[in-house]
Amino acid sequence: MVNWQRGVMRLFRVSNHEVVVTGVEDFTATYRRIHFSGPELLAQLDEVFPTLWTRLWFPHPEKGEGHLSQRGYTFAAIDLEAGTFSLDFVLHGDITDDSAASGADIGPGARWASRARPGTTIEAALTPARLDLPDDTSHLLLAGDLTALPAINSWCEAVPAEVAVTVAIAAEPEEVPGLPVSAHSNSTWRWVTPESNAEVESKHHPGRSLAAHLRGLDLDVQGLYVWAAGERGLVKDVRHVVKSELGLGRSQQFTQFYWFADKPTG
Repeated sequence: MVNWQRGVMRLFRVSNHEVVVTGVEDFTATYRRIHFSGPELLAQLDEVFPTLWTRLWFPHPEKGEGHLSQRGYTFAAIDLEAGTFSLDFVLHGDITDDSAASGADIGPGARWASRARPGTTIEAALTPARLDLPDDTSHLLLAGDLTALPAINSWCEAVPAEVAVTVAIAAEPEEVPGLPVSAHSNSTWRWVTPESNAEVESKHHPGRSLAAHLRGLDLDVQGLYVWAAGERGLVKDVRHVVKSELGLGRSQQFTQFYWFADKPTG
């Protein structure tokens, strides 16, 4: 139960607002975009900036009525004038209405997203913490897994054309076709296949593969800024490259855990 978190947010005057689903769009079998109407929520915003995210409060699937779980999602699109926005959900595994209803081992966010239909409502709260690039940034490196894709897209939409953008995302080849990718005139995208552990056939290491890919880029740290997010182990592997091998300080990098491999994702 996260009611204590709701209490803390109220102390800091962070308000929850009911938002309404207006549409559901599936890019792939496991990547879903949900469109919302939420004019009261968006009325708190003066501007839209990269990695802007919101907190949703989901019914807890096991603990029953009154128990909620919170998850954060980066905005995939916002129209302040219309009071509408969209959020992307990664539905790991074969998420269908039947599997969600039968108690499949998925998180509360993915469970909710698998059932969402126009008219479905949920509470949301804004968390408008802003991250700005240093003025001397000439190369932006964006890394992560599919949960980081909305934030990576938001960077590509906002960064000036004179800043080179390199994107590296860990994903299985079959997950990639159909995914939404934002254009940037000076960008390079790479989808990095997670390597397999020969001793445990089903165990993949996306962070290890992503870190190896970054090492192979032969990066010039002058004017470089690195942003990375996703699963904890993946982010730790990337962070090691960024801090220990490239030697980037706080002013040139930002990394954040989005989820944990041993816990439900959504």
